[in-house]
Amino acid sequence: MLFLFTILVVLSAVAMLVISNWRRRSNLLEQNPPKNLSAADFRPLFEPTEDEIRAFERAEQARLDAARAEERRRIADARIGETREFAKSWSLAPDRKGTIELLFRASQTENAEIFSEISENVLQLWREHRIENLTALELADLLDSHFRILPQQERTSGAVFRLREEIGRLRARSEEID
Repeated sequence: MLFLFTILVVLSAVAMLVISNWRRRSNLLEQNPPKNLSAADFRPLFEPTEDEIRAFERAEQARLDAARAEERRRIADARIGETREFAKSWSLAPDRKGTIELLFRASQTENAEIFSEISENVLQLWREHRIENLTALELADLLDSHFRILPQQERTSGAVFRLREEIGRLRARSEEID
């Protein structure tokens, strides 16, 4: 029995030593943190790489470009609508000043098809002698000058090929008259 009692005392002493050492070590770490574990030396576990950062920036730029393109498209659609409305009102009473304004608005749409369509309407009404005080040379100059306002890619499109031929015919006609 004495033997069992001795073993129990020894085990209790060992348990107390282990617990006290464990408590002492935990207090020491809290009171005196290690000097080599500063937060500035750490980096996040899942920090993005340079390629991921560049890919994110490209995606963000693409999103901004798409938003700008959508805004430009919306503005262009509004200009086209306003120009067509103006063309309808102009066709009821065409005159020289209105023709200049109409061609300017058509060139501001930056759309060769719209410019070509409106120019064809102007030419048709001019041939019907409904636009007064506008000679063939003046009409050719008006069409040509407003045609040059269009962006380069629109000027080289096929939509204005016929218009360029008409401008040439108007100039040839005015030379025959002179």
